[in-house]
Amino acid sequence: MWRHNAPLTEPSVPLADITGGANWKDTPLLKSRLAGGFCLRAPAQDACPYANICEHYPSFHTEPSSLPILAAQRVDAQALAHDAEQRGWISEAERHQRLIALIDTLITKAQTG
Repeated sequence: MWRHNAPLTEPSVPLADITGGANWKDTPLLKSRLAGGFCLRAPAQDACPYANICEHYPSFHTEPSSLPILAAQRVDAQALAHDAEQRGWISEAERHQRLIALIDTLITKAQTG
C-alpha cells in the first residue's frame, strides 16, 4: 500500500505472488486502471479513495496526444466493471462506470480541443 512520503525503494510483493501468475485484470481483487499502470487492493481494504483521482480533479486536462491512453484506459475500465459485476461488487462496478463516463467526456473534450 502506498504511503505518503514512503521511499520508492520500499520493497514490494512481486506481482506474480499477488496474482498467482494470472493476468492482473482476472484477479479476485479490487482493481483500478491508471494512465501509467494499475492498482490492486484486497476486498477487505475497500475501494481506494484515491483511485483515478486525477481524472476526477477539476484541473485535470487532456489533449489529442493522450487519446490512445484514454481509449486503452476506457477498455480496461469496461472489463473491470464487468469483472466487479460478476463478483457481486456492485459499488465497485458503479465506480468503474462513473470513470467510463468521465473518460468519455475527456475523450470528447480532447477531440474538440
